[in-house]
Amino acid sequence: MTDAMPQFTGITRYRDPLGRFSFRHPWDWAAARLDGDREGMLLTPDPADPDTCVAAWAATLPATVTPDDLPSLRNGLDTGLSTLPGLEVLAAEEETVGGAVRLERAVTFRAGEAGEDVVRQRRVWTLYAGRTQLVFIAQGSTRSAYAYWLPMTNYCWATLELGEDVWSGTDVDHAQGSGWGAADARDERAGVS
Repeated sequence: MTDAMPQFTGITRYRDPLGRFSFRHPWDWAAARLDGDREGMLLTPDPADPDTCVAAWAATLPATVTPDDLPSLRNGLDTGLSTLPGLEVLAAEEETVGGAVRLERAVTFRAGEAGEDVVRQRRVWTLYAGRTQLVFIAQGSTRSAYAYWLPMTNYCWATLELGEDVWSGTDVDHAQGSGWGAADARDERAGVS
């Protein structure tokens, strides 16, 4: 990391193999599979700093989520985040669009091995549409790493597009106008990929 802002040198797109979501990211970021059974991708601008990353994955839920589930989803997200040591919630947002639900949290927390005490910063977006859950995380290994890479991680989030099958069972027209994939929908119509 330097004091200069990071520069885009090329852009590519991650496409979920099952077509549930895609997003653009800098082409030179290192890609890795996620741990466990998560279906998605972890991208890092510097392989020597894997705790600065963007991660995204999708899961099929056992039941359909509706806007009425927002209180339970909020409780589940906040309970999960509360397990992070030294958690400080910087921002919390929620919204429902059509039949979809979005929760967003910006947090800091303590991490590190024996003798190392580091404050990490993370933003978590969780989207629920029908029976699909999508989690998108932007994290900095430190607060300064988070701030440095923020323009690029925000770009990744801003270009997120959910697949049409994900929107089935929701108010698609209303949801597509919300900004959740609207930019990519315009690009696709214009022939940009």
